[in-house]
Amino acid sequence: IHLTPQEAADIAATGTGSIRVNFRLDAGATTWNATQLGYYDQVIQNARNAGLDVLGLFSNESVAGGQVAWNDDLDGDGLNSYVSDFEDTAHLLVDRYKNDIKKWEVWNEPNAWANPNYVNDPQNAGGTYILPRVYAQMLSQTYRRLNTGGQSLLDDHSISLATGGLLAHDIGGSFSTAMPYFQDVYDEAAVWSSFQADTGLNYPWNDFGYHFYISQGSLVSQSQIANYFNAVRSTQAANSDSSDINVTEFGWRTVGTNTEELQRDNMATAYDYLENQSDVSGTYWYQWEDDPGEDWGIVYGNGAPKLAYQEFASRNQVTAGIVTFETEHAATDAALSLAYGNDDLLEGLIATERSGDLGWHGANPASTNSLNPNGLPAFTDGVGDIGSGVTGLLNDFPASGSPAKLLEYDLNGPHRIDEIRVFTGNADNDGRIFSTTAVYTSTDGVTFDLLGYFQSDPSGATNNAGTPGGPKGATSVRIFRSDGSELATDVTHLRFDLFAVSDTAGNMRDPFDGVNSFTQQDDGLPWAFESPLVRELDVLGAAVLPDSADFDLDNDVDGADFLAWQSGFGITSGASKAQGDADNNGTVDAADLALWELQYGTVTPVSAATTVPEPSAMLLAFAVALLLPCRHRM
Repeated sequence: IHLTPQEAADIAATGTGSIRVNFRLDAGATTWNATQLGYYDQVIQNARNAGLDVLGLFSNESVAGGQVAWNDDLDGDGLNSYVSDFEDTAHLLVDRYKNDIKKWEVWNEPNAWANPNYVNDPQNAGGTYILPRVYAQMLSQTYRRLNTGGQSLLDDHSISLATGGLLAHDIGGSFSTAMPYFQDVYDEAAVWSSFQADTGLNYPWNDFGYHFYISQGSLVSQSQIANYFNAVRSTQAANSDSSDINVTEFGWRTVGTNTEELQRDNMATAYDYLENQSDVSGTYWYQWEDDPGEDWGIVYGNGAPKLAYQEFASRNQVTAGIVTFETEHAATDAALSLAYGNDDLLEGLIATERSGDLGWHGANPASTNSLNPNGLPAFTDGVGDIGSGVTGLLNDFPASGSPAKLLEYDLNGPHRIDEIRVFTGNADNDGRIFSTTAVYTSTDGVTFDLLGYFQSDPSGATNNAGTPGGPKGATSVRIFRSDGSELATDVTHLRFDLFAVSDTAGNMRDPFDGVNSFTQQDDGLPWAFESPLVRELDVLGAAVLPDSADFDLDNDVDGADFLAWQSGFGITSGASKAQGDADNNGTVDAADLALWELQYGTVTPVSAATTVPEPSAMLLAFAVALLLPCRHRM
């Protein structure tokens, strides 16, 4: 998952309290250099800006070296050079992010093996298996390293550690609670006696990390879940471990017979149990969005929500602001409740036709010149049909899954997008009244995120005398968020993929012959080959002002700007830039002073882009899970 500011905001909109971020070395890096750290600086900033806490994960991917190095322990004391490198890396990362990350997990699924001979051949165990005695030393030594050098990173900054989430499962019908493995960790008496003598603590963890993946493909029951947690509790009690349980992963897929309904219902059952356990400090669902070839998310890879999305949001009593749309048909443009915009963000802009664009239908006067008023200008002129009857007519016969027209708009700076409207019309008794559009947003003009796929009418609908407004009518599709919040922010570029919509009889079809890659559904019909008449594309929103502490607009940030902030401090609504509102949120507060401090001494134009380094074009991918705080523990 690429945690852009927009995706962080989407996650936070569900009521999510925290995300779990795996700190891993990417692109062949073997050390935590400035480039690697810069990627994570941006990820953590995006999460924190969205109000999300972060659970950091030190995993096998955080330190270079494979399983042979992890389990190098011929002398049997559990110490090796990998453990030493691991504790140093933990110190580096905790120190760097001590103000933003307050919880860290040590390793991921230390009991997960792939080779059944893992006990006799631990260096070839597969998975993330690490010897219990090595893992005991890793936990102990990491804690010690974070409390050396005359400071206590843990105590001084209220930072806590969790054991690596142990993998519990019922794969193949087995009942694996992971507790035999961790009993071996508890049994490292020499490690814990020394640790207690030095620190006064029984163990170095505040939370007991746990993962459970059970009843994949069938309904789970609360009693099944309770069996696993009772095994944890009894093992903890036998070893004088009073730590809370932090469920740092659990989930169900949506693949094959694992339907959306099953995922939702199992999520509900699991939360019904977990929310009532006083010793469960937090739960992280795995994961937010489907990865390629995986199906664990509560939204698909294109951002479309699954049924579990609303179940998840309802657990925090949040009405999640999902991207949605509504369609209206009318006899004429004037009869639509929405009018063409002549002052929206696209007004007068001419799109760029991207590679693969099919041009224009031969009946459209724009077929020989895209800048003909019936062509590209028609999308943003606020007029609609200009009298030809074929204004905005796209080309027919795109291949299955391919758009008829591929448009890109440069908004000339960052903008907030509140609403998008797609208007189509008709010139005959066919399906050109319909529309099918995919919209993508970008904050840099390079990387684009899918906002959504919007098919005006269900497949199988027919444009005829029974269509509201009649077969030669007008259609609008209004795209918005259900809670009234913005669709996206800091958007500099927009892309519209406009698809064919029907056959010659006016039967609505999706653009795919087979499974629709956006909806993951097959409408049972051949792909559409007749394209719509797109009359207008309207985008409502506003320019995003840069976060600047140049309050007196004299092209530098200095003491005079501090005085402006000081005089305006405490204004809680409607504050202006001149009154000290650096972040343009309508209030003058400590956040504005922090921006002044960050930008002090710079010359304008001062903006977020000049003060916060952007990541390179290389994208940082990482596993992310969602924390839903249990109602009994905050």
